[in-house]
Amino acid sequence: MKFGIWDVLAIKQFVTVRTRILFCVIVMIAVVSSCDDDDNRPSGEYADGVFVVNEGVFSAGNGSVTHFSDNKVATQNVFGLVNNGRALGDVVQSMLIEDNVGYVVVNNSKKIEVVTASTFESLYTLEGLALPRYIAVDDGFAYVTEWVSFTEPGRVSVVDLGNRAVVDQITVGYGAENILEDDDLLYVSNSFANTVSVIDEASHEVIKTIEVSSSPGELLEDANGKIWVVCGGAFGGNDGALVQIDPSKSKQENAESVIKTIALDMNITYKAAISPDGTNIFYFTDKEVYRLNISDTAKPNDAFIEETNATSFYGVGIDRRTNVLYVADSKGFAGQGTVYRYQLNGDAIDNFTAGIGAGGFAFHD
Repeated sequence: MKFGIWDVLAIKQFVTVRTRILFCVIVMIAVVSSCDDDDNRPSGEYADGVFVVNEGVFSAGNGSVTHFSDNKVATQNVFGLVNNGRALGDVVQSMLIEDNVGYVVVNNSKKIEVVTASTFESLYTLEGLALPRYIAVDDGFAYVTEWVSFTEPGRVSVVDLGNRAVVDQITVGYGAENILEDDDLLYVSNSFANTVSVIDEASHEVIKTIEVSSSPGELLEDANGKIWVVCGGAFGGNDGALVQIDPSKSKQENAESVIKTIALDMNITYKAAISPDGTNIFYFTDKEVYRLNISDTAKPNDAFIEETNATSFYGVGIDRRTNVLYVADSKGFAGQGTVYRYQLNGDAIDNFTAGIGAGGFAFHD
């Protein structure tokens, strides 16, 4: 079959028109998808960016939360700014965001301020807690770790978020610190007792106690579903460690849960962050950040980041939306803190001012 010049031109015109139509369809799909994402995102002045938890000076009642927007605008004391100048409280310990609800744990004020995360408007206050530290939320319940006191065992208070009341209290080890929910189990690091308590969510009972290294704090789940315990080390002991445990052994009381312990040969702040892909742990001490791959069997030889302008790092976090590493410098609680931002390859981005005792982060889910 032979084609004349007019046939060829007609075919070219058809192909061109069809290509244009296909291009327009792709653009429309992208626009609609983008609109859907925008529609699903909560609205409000603080609907993007990151929140910095600033402890404040102990007993001064000047703890606060700083917001740093995607447009690089730092807003100090957002709780007081939005809520008619109300003080957030004494020692703002941690913050969690779940379904656009922010839970701000205020340790020495013995309460949790609950806000709409995207606007920071107050919803209600959970009071009557005993030195609360951290919180996990699952299936309509909040689980709050509490030191209780320095002489009594710690506990986990179970809060029914529907009626905003404590419905149960579970005794764990001394110095109940961080908490991680995984597969209907709760893992609680007991920072004064060098153990991790495993709690069955259904029965509210401790089903296992795992011995780890000194001063356990942060709990992180890696890419393989294993849990890492960040242990700061005993005072003056230089025995900080990263301990990996196997959650599949948690329901076997006599099975060994610890897979490996990586001695760090120094003490660290028992806070850490894990990369979005779950393969690298970032921990710190003094002015240095270290990076450990979960497959490593020994500590890294050199620091990953060394910030000569810092005074003393006090917190670390990673924004999974942007793959940006945030590191807080508390400045020794002598004034407003500074937050340094880095790419996950260690390249510096910038820094911004936060509040007194900057030491934690909360990211939108």
